[in-house]
Amino acid sequence: MFSALGRWLGLDENALTGGEVLGINMRNALIQKYNPRHAIERARDKVAAKRALEAAGISCTGTVAVLEDNQQVANFKPSRDMPDAWAIKPARGSQGDGILLAVRREGNTWFKGSGAPLPEDMVMHHIQKVVDGGFSGDSAAEDAALIEPLIIADPALSRIVPEGLPDLRVISLHHTPLMAMVRLPTIESDGKANLHQRAIGAGIDMETGCITRAVVKGVPITHHPDTGVNLIGFEIPGWKRVLELASRCGPAVGLGYCGADIVLDVNDGPLVIEVNAHPGIEIQNICQAGLKARIAATGEDFR
Repeated sequence: MFSALGRWLGLDENALTGGEVLGINMRNALIQKYNPRHAIERARDKVAAKRALEAAGISCTGTVAVLEDNQQVANFKPSRDMPDAWAIKPARGSQGDGILLAVRREGNTWFKGSGAPLPEDMVMHHIQKVVDGGFSGDSAAEDAALIEPLIIADPALSRIVPEGLPDLRVISLHHTPLMAMVRLPTIESDGKANLHQRAIGAGIDMETGCITRAVVKGVPITHHPDTGVNLIGFEIPGWKRVLELASRCGPAVGLGYCGADIVLDVNDGPLVIEVNAHPGIEIQNICQAGLKARIAATGEDFR
């Protein structure tokens, strides 16, 4: 199953077939060992992480603007400075809090995917709330608003989901991708690729890039509940490029163990949107495989 990946990584392919599960304590030990505090802080800040990734030549989502203080906000005018479709993200947000998306524009009014209008004053109010730290998720008094062009999903993926943007999570140790899943939005998840909101988590074969198993809140499924598309066996477009990007993210940000979040753009292919310094272990349940054996195959000593 992992022979091609093993050869690509220079690993023992037989050692990658084990099913030992990585527990939370062992995961925390890996983070403590390989993820220094300054790198964790860099990863938590989407702006700082993006700058580090781009400096390393890693393809990321585009940037319209970064607003880091009230003076920059005062000089910003959405009707002049923003495209027809965009995403506003808090630099230090988490769990999708504070993300605002517009899919089209009419005059000085944008519209959400639901059709709800976003007039210019509402957009500015949201930007100000982001910069004031309203979505930072920690004790930071201030934040930065990262404004990006709206990603349009690769057609092969967009036909699977009713709305929203699917994304990939790839867990890596140093330069070695170990496990991956794709998160697929549903109507019930409100078009968001958030597993806690009942998006689909689908495990991916690391050699072929094909979906092997899909679940919603721990319940196995074979077809997308909204579109009816068969998920099992679906091949992720540009899979080798996805692995190549994921293998470079941790070192670029200064992390030894991380999760890279990647989207597939219709024009630009795989793009990194975020790097997570504390990737969760639920991916093992989704893939029905253990991370411990795959990590051990890289030479990591768990003693």
